[in-house]
Amino acid sequence: MEPRLKSISKERYTWHNATSNVEVTPLRFFYPEDKDDIIEIIKDAEQKGLRVRAVGSGHSFSEATICKDYLLSMKKMDEVFRTPKSDLKEEFKEKHLVSIEAGIILMVLNKKLDAMGLALPNMGAVDFQTVSGALLTGTHGTGIKQPAFPDMVRSLKLVGTGGALIQIEPSDGMTDATTHSQQSSLKLIQDDKTFYSAILSLGAFGIIYEVTMEIKQTFWLQEKRYIKKWSKLKEELQSGEFMALVENTDFVAFRANPYKIKGDHTCAIVEQNIVREEDKPKGFMSLQRNLISTIFGDIEYLIESTIRQMNRKPQNAGKTIERALNATKDISYFAKSHKVLYQSGLAVIRHGISSEFAFDANAEKMVEVLERIFLQASINAKNGKLYQSSHIPVRFVPPSKAYLSSAYKRKTAYIDVPLLHNTIGDFEILERYQEMMIGLGGIPHWGKVNNKLYERNDFIKSKFKDWKIWSDLRKQLDPKGTFLNDFVVKMGLS
Repeated sequence: MEPRLKSISKERYTWHNATSNVEVTPLRFFYPEDKDDIIEIIKDAEQKGLRVRAVGSGHSFSEATICKDYLLSMKKMDEVFRTPKSDLKEEFKEKHLVSIEAGIILMVLNKKLDAMGLALPNMGAVDFQTVSGALLTGTHGTGIKQPAFPDMVRSLKLVGTGGALIQIEPSDGMTDATTHSQQSSLKLIQDDKTFYSAILSLGAFGIIYEVTMEIKQTFWLQEKRYIKKWSKLKEELQSGEFMALVENTDFVAFRANPYKIKGDHTCAIVEQNIVREEDKPKGFMSLQRNLISTIFGDIEYLIESTIRQMNRKPQNAGKTIERALNATKDISYFAKSHKVLYQSGLAVIRHGISSEFAFDANAEKMVEVLERIFLQASINAKNGKLYQSSHIPVRFVPPSKAYLSSAYKRKTAYIDVPLLHNTIGDFEILERYQEMMIGLGGIPHWGKVNNKLYERNDFIKSKFKDWKIWSDLRKQLDPKGTFLNDFVVKMGLS
């Protein structure tokens, strides 16, 4: 191995994700600093018949990151800049396009964008994911008209087999092909099938080192949270009232207690609307999210204490969740978009795991699924003395064009089942929910715990109608199998 590659790598370094439920010790762990390092790593791997994989900050709970050969941390590649206009088509020159290196974490990206007067149009609940990690697992936020990460992308650059540099865009992509050929050595592919496969590729097309995203000017959000009983929310879902709220509000989500307290399930609803900065409300409470939940979510000791308490008295789970939901109730919260969209403290995420499934954003289906979750929670407690340690979040996402998106071509409701890791029966509970959700037709979120899908390759192929396009293009771009990973094989997508 060349001295440069040795200097940016460690032999048999053990990497684990944020919650430590996934761990791997590859032959070599690399810290590339630019695309030239990635080129040399890939060439070295292919000479030895090895595979190459990249990891981000480890937010994903799934086994998609596992690689036994060469594993790359992208964290040193974290630059952000306005996309040069020199080879853009005229209709793209006035758009808010930003080029972002793959290893930057969203918290840093948000700060840099804010300094430029810009903002992501949406984000997930946390901000310590890398851009590439959020992209390649299909991370979404909420808002039936707000894009998930793959649908913000307009162009991506990757290092492919043989160290080839490739830029991929849709057929009507932003780049002027003639000007590009005169100014760049990257191979430009402008093709819908290739692009909508590559933007959610599970890392199996090559090592993405830069993406160009279309974003927005800085905007402000007004948030309000309130409590509603499930019996009332169910009525509003079935009457169409709540779905009208989803359609007419910029961002909407709700969380449900899977356990009945005083004869009903409690739900906490979050509404967020884009407002003008000059409309900022008055008063301290309008500028600060609930202090109790904010502090609790960011202090490691409090989460660890909660886990110990859950394991001592798991039967108190329903009351604990009830207190947590009520503690998030605010009159209002007003701030820049990235501060409002950020929903979960870092300590919570480090100790949390979940399985999440996508369903049609259909009221009757949501009622069916949620009531089955409530029933399953009751059965788990009664027959197995198993208690889940968190609420059930429900979020809304518009149709996606990415072939492997679980929101592909349909308005989608994502129903999540999060738990605190290392509580009694955590993975057994998730496996029971996975089986139940698959039985109801739910489509998996790739970044969550989804081991039960290894047994359901036919189910995956039936739900992702264009998986064969994705698979065939993967083979074309990676004929040596350099980027093929065990996760893709287990899911039957190879």
